[in-house]
Amino acid sequence: MAGVTSKDLVTSLDELTYANRDTNKVNYRGSSELGKEEFLQLLVCQLQNQDPLNPQEDTAFIAQLAQFSALEQMTNMNQTLTNTSAYSLVGKEVIVSSTDSTGNTSETRGVVDYVEMKGGDAYLSIDGKMFSIDDLVQVMDSFYAIKEYLPSVEEQNVKFDKSTPSLLQVKINLGSNGYEASSVAVSINGDYVSKDYLQYDADEGILTILPGAFEELTPGSYKMGFYFDDPYNTSVTDKVIVQVVNGTSSGGTGTQS
Repeated sequence: MAGVTSKDLVTSLDELTYANRDTNKVNYRGSSELGKEEFLQLLVCQLQNQDPLNPQEDTAFIAQLAQFSALEQMTNMNQTLTNTSAYSLVGKEVIVSSTDSTGNTSETRGVVDYVEMKGGDAYLSIDGKMFSIDDLVQVMDSFYAIKEYLPSVEEQNVKFDKSTPSLLQVKINLGSNGYEASSVAVSINGDYVSKDYLQYDADEGILTILPGAFEELTPGSYKMGFYFDDPYNTSVTDKVIVQVVNGTSSGGTGTQS
């Protein structure tokens, strides 16, 4: 070729090589893991390109076929176990993590309505949307899943002074997400407090107990019990202790129940 030196030709070939490498990086597809399909392709390629004058021995060929058979059985067993596990998720509360077209990852929490098989892969239906079982992040026990929705009482120690009676306030949560309570009963020293002494502020989540609830109590420490009428009849008896005093006298130090 006129005007082209050997140095130019070498440089052009080098550039072409690097360009092909970059193209291969961009266009690379597939998994780096070897499955039964890849194993079979390698085996066929090996048979097609073996030396006719020195062919592969029968024993080696049979050994490779046995390896392929074992690999296929393991793959099928793994798929069966995965599908069986997927069916057992129906009715369970789960968390799945998915990535949208922009690369943003988000988590979805909900109950699995049903499982659908597509192309041998299991998909979970959650709130009307389908998610691959590969997106599964967490599976929760039924009670554990709803525990945060049940009524609760904030742990606290409070004091009531009989010499200067005042309102006593306790922070409580009536629940949410279908597990709400419509009312709560309160006990002190094992005796229920009349509802006439109870006032609840739903906006603030504050239960106010009027002084009349403590009139008959002698100075000392008392555990308070809270009993909700939610679907699980939640009771909380170990979160709130009230210290009853009368001026400077605090009475006994033992907790009464």
